[in-house]
Order: sequence, then structure tokens, then C-alpha cells
Amino acid sequence: MASAVLIGAGLVVGVTALVLLHLLPTGLSPLRNAVSQYGISRYRAGYRVQTLAYAVAGAGAAIGVATLPGPAWPVVALCATFAVTRAVISWFPMDVPGTTRTRTGGRHGALAVAAFLAAGLASREMANLLDKDGAHPGIAATSSALAVLMALSLIGMVVSRRVDLFGAAERVFYVFMTGWLATVAVLVCLPG
Repeated sequence: MASAVLIGAGLVVGVTALVLLHLLPTGLSPLRNAVSQYGISRYRAGYRVQTLAYAVAGAGAAIGVATLPGPAWPVVALCATFAVTRAVISWFPMDVPGTTRTRTGGRHGALAVAAFLAAGLASREMANLLDKDGAHPGIAATSSALAVLMALSLIGMVVSRRVDLFGAAERVFYVFMTGWLATVAVLVCLPG
């Protein structure tokens, strides 16, 4: 149950930070600009709160999944990867769009890719684990569907760079990622 509280608290703070960043006069477009661009603006503190909050949610997911029966270690490792990458990413800001790529910006990109892949793969692996267990078919189906939706939105992020809609595709990914973390919170509260 403590892990569900960590996930819930992380999501409430993270989503609140994201909403506030979108409401403030940042000059950034939710359709075009990456969420990480808040981290290179004067609103970087809000971005850091968001990344740290999602790291807390990821850590809560890792702890909660570790209590599940069966071979949960792949999901735990992926959730831990997500948590660590979210925790450190704001200390490696992205490069200003249109400028030369820097080492710091490259690290930011690698951390973002690792976090997004870890979330999508954790969702898929959790669905596999729950399918074998058979105790929570609804959660297994939800996790499986969210894994597919995260994969599609990742593809959308790659494709959307060509039509200047990366921000929209990334925010769609955030919705599915947040939904999956909330699903984990529900799962760890359910009886055996």
C-alpha cells in the first residue's frame, strides 16, 4: 500500500506541475515544443518538480511490483530504470532547438529515450507477468493496451518531428505513461 501512495503522490505532483507549466506564459506550444523545453526556460524549476515527481512514481511502481508473485524482476528493473532516468534528466538540459548538439543535450536525449522505452516495456512485461498469473485479467489487459498505445505514441514522436507536432505526440505518450503508473497503483492495492 505504501508503494501505491508513492505512485499516487508522484503522479499528483507531476501532473500538477505539467498542468501549471502549460498554463503559465512560457511562450511554448504544447503542439510543437517538447516538454523538456520547459527545462531550458525560466520555468525550469517546474520542469524539475515534474521529473522528480515522476521519478517518485516510478520508484513506487518498482517497489510495488517487487511484491507481486512470479518473476517480476524484469518489470522491477524497468520501473527502476524509469525512476532513475526521470530523477536525473533535469540536470542534463536539452539543447536549445536549432543549436549545435552538446554532450549535455545528448545525455538528455539518451535519458529521455531510456525513460520512455522503460515505461513502455515495463507495461508490456507487466501484462505478460499478469497473464501468467491469471489473478487480474482486467489489469493485464489494461497494461497490454497501454503498452501498445505507448509504442504507437513513441512512433508518433519520431514521425511528428517532420510535421512540427512533436509536442502533441509526446504529451499523448505522457497520458498513457501516467495511466500505466496509475494502473500499477491500483494493482498493488488489490488482494492477491
